[in-house]
Amino acid sequence: MLERIREGSQSFGAKAVLVLIILTFALAGVGSYVTGGAESTVAEVNGAEITQTEYDRAYENERSRMQEQFGDMFDAISSDPGYMETVRRNVLNQLIEQQLLLQYARDNGMRISSAQVKQEIRDIPAFRTAGEFDNDTYLMALRNAGYTPESFANLMQDDLLRNQLLQALAGSEFVLDAEVLALLRLQQQTRSGGYLIANNQDYVDQVELSEADIENYYQSNTQAFQSPERIQVAYVELSQADLMSEVDITDADVREFYEQRQNQYRTEEERRVSHVLVEYSTENAEQKAQEALAKIEAGESFAEVAEQYSDDTFSAEAGGDLEWVEQGMMDEAFDDATFALENVGDTTGLVETSFGYHIIKLTDLRAGTVTPFDEVKDEVRQQLVEQQVEDRYFKLQQQLAEISFEQPDTLEPAAEAINEQVRRTDLFTRDRAPTPLSDDVILNNIFSDGLIDERLNSDVIETSDDRSLVVRVMEHQPQRTKDLAEVRSQIEQQLRTEKAQQLALEQAQQWQQQWSERQADAKLLDSVTMNNQEHPRGVVRNLFQMPPMASDEANLKAVELANGDAAVIALTKVTEGNAELGEQAQQVRNQLNNRQAQVLLQAFIDTLKEDAEIIRSN
Repeated sequence: MLERIREGSQSFGAKAVLVLIILTFALAGVGSYVTGGAESTVAEVNGAEITQTEYDRAYENERSRMQEQFGDMFDAISSDPGYMETVRRNVLNQLIEQQLLLQYARDNGMRISSAQVKQEIRDIPAFRTAGEFDNDTYLMALRNAGYTPESFANLMQDDLLRNQLLQALAGSEFVLDAEVLALLRLQQQTRSGGYLIANNQDYVDQVELSEADIENYYQSNTQAFQSPERIQVAYVELSQADLMSEVDITDADVREFYEQRQNQYRTEEERRVSHVLVEYSTENAEQKAQEALAKIEAGESFAEVAEQYSDDTFSAEAGGDLEWVEQGMMDEAFDDATFALENVGDTTGLVETSFGYHIIKLTDLRAGTVTPFDEVKDEVRQQLVEQQVEDRYFKLQQQLAEISFEQPDTLEPAAEAINEQVRRTDLFTRDRAPTPLSDDVILNNIFSDGLIDERLNSDVIETSDDRSLVVRVMEHQPQRTKDLAEVRSQIEQQLRTEKAQQLALEQAQQWQQQWSERQADAKLLDSVTMNNQEHPRGVVRNLFQMPPMASDEANLKAVELANGDAAVIALTKVTEGNAELGEQAQQVRNQLNNRQAQVLLQAFIDTLKEDAEIIRSN
């Protein structure tokens, strides 16, 4: 959410809207105009449901984005269950935030007009050809994505409404000229001086450690010496993918499979329809719809009536044309009325759907056909292979379950029965599991108290990638604190490093006292800026944190650096930058505005969450 604000830091116009539209295509479920059975919800936000479909699509979109970002590294990243669980939580959290923003905007009277929606859709590059809006391209893109013009317009309206709220919030932030000039002067300021570095490695040999030092460090840092829970298992794995090579299919088998399932290869009847839509929100909606119907029944052009009366502005411009639809594609009432029309040119009366009042005209008809065998035989063969693999898989899965249950203290008979091997792992931790066992469902079983305590075969564990496993714990090492003897060398190294760093700091402090004698050996800092890369970053950062000199004498400071070294730094001159309210100042203003807007927006969203009733189903 805030990433979109960051993108729009200079303006919250069409670019921000387009980002929202693109995300909506990827994240949102199919509109209410497309039918579907009841589905589960992953969360409720003040009573509004976030469906499993919406969540799945959002998660897959995020995976695709990560895959593009990380390239070859993605497989390694995605194999980490903990990391991917964090991704899942973030995706759900983003959907919840979107719903909260939409609810707040609606509750506070914010609205988006149909004209705004129409214009924004016209401006989307994906719907334009040769610089002009192309209605055919628009309709094709929507159909491919599973939308109708009405459902997409509603979705666009929601996104624009959220964006309107975000614009209002971000627009309430401002930056004073004095703040901009102060930051500019700091960015352009230069400082001069010098520094000496005491390398900690030069003092390691001077460190003396006692047994008491080692013991005390061990006792004070036991949490750092925890050995995680480790486990060793044996397992038998049954995979559908491995069964593919065992299937033998003849051409006769393929032909017979096709003949038995010809309905699968039948192209359904398609109907091209036009419609007039009067939305319920329109003033005197039913009366307006009756007027339109009366004109059509009186013989007026359907296209002209659609252009005059229809609230579906895009189809109205094309005479109400919705192009080709199949049965089951539209809202149930719309669908029933459309497929009850008998002849091309027939029109319905008023048809009520969740969108409003429709008048529907059948403009063309394509009868259903059966695809010839030769055109689909490869597809048919693949379906037959998959069916036989699935049948064999479930048969072997049943054998695996029965035998591993009947002989719970060994996996050998079960493995032999399904012609597989018993595989054994080395000891591993939960976050470093072998790839075949890295699925969360498998790990939850392996690390369960029951399997660990009983050391018997598990029930059959099914994974989302069509595998079935039975596992048995062979060895278990609980989490424990490592003995001092195991970590002595690690402690000694840590103590030597720390004590060497302390000696280096003491040396730097001594040089600070002797600066007049040592400055000839110092490395010079000549008019460096905050972003200087030629000198150690820690030196430059500390140089700019030091207050200017109160006299002509150098301002001195001894500091520890991030790499364990120490330094004495001398500040001898500060030259203020020249700052004016020009182009560079505008860039700084935008940066400050963006930063403050992000803080405000995050605080706003956090407040909405605190006041909301949010129920997560998992």
